[in-house]
Amino acid sequence: MPKTVVITGATSGIGRAVALAHARLGANVAISGRREEQGNQAAREIVEAGGSAFFLATDVQHPADIERFINSAADKFGAFDTLITNAGIEPPRSLPLADIPVEQIDAVLDTNLRGSLITIKYGLAHLRKPGGDIILVSSLWGRNGGAALSVYTATKAGVEGLTRALAVELGHDGIRVNCLAPGFIDTEMSRRFMGGGDFSPFFTTNVPLERIGLDYEIANAMTFLSSDAASYITGQTLTVDGGHSIKMSAANFQAV
Repeated sequence: MPKTVVITGATSGIGRAVALAHARLGANVAISGRREEQGNQAAREIVEAGGSAFFLATDVQHPADIERFINSAADKFGAFDTLITNAGIEPPRSLPLADIPVEQIDAVLDTNLRGSLITIKYGLAHLRKPGGDIILVSSLWGRNGGAALSVYTATKAGVEGLTRALAVELGHDGIRVNCLAPGFIDTEMSRRFMGGGDFSPFFTTNVPLERIGLDYEIANAMTFLSSDAASYITGQTLTVDGGHSIKMSAANFQAV
């Protein structure tokens, strides 16, 4: 029987790569995202990769959207084996906290942290017990400081704390909860963060592997965490960053 994997924020970037990786394993894959055209294209690619697909346009800043997506995915595929809360945004500009408009703070908090909480809240009703698993998505900034990154860092630190709390809360149901923290991966969001410029000089200096990561490398780690090979792993954050976090000097890095 194929697994059912539900992923928020999966119409592009890491989320799309994760969806396709599970599709290649023959999974049923339900995805959400704000951009309908990209979502429909991603759904077609899931089918081409060997999976079954369901897409629903969803903005995780709105709880009613999340509830509709989760219930529709359950109606389509039945019980969930894996729930991945990948939807996330960065502020439109990296600014000191005193200069960030309150509406930007709300948008980042509502998407990255509150959106994960509410997705899991509604998803639990449909997650296999025992045997289901949840994967949240953090970042290097979940545990490191960085100038002009206070709001984003706060949300990712919150995601990692939520991972640990839920692992304890849901362990008796046989549900595993883990988190994946990517380094800088070549995605649309990362290019926005870097101002659309070249990654090379920064990463040659700061990443031991001397290159930026690729989306399929995060997807490979995600399929591991959702597999039986990780059956005794819960409450953990797996960092996939080419060694960046063991070398980076956050105090000397100024966000662009």
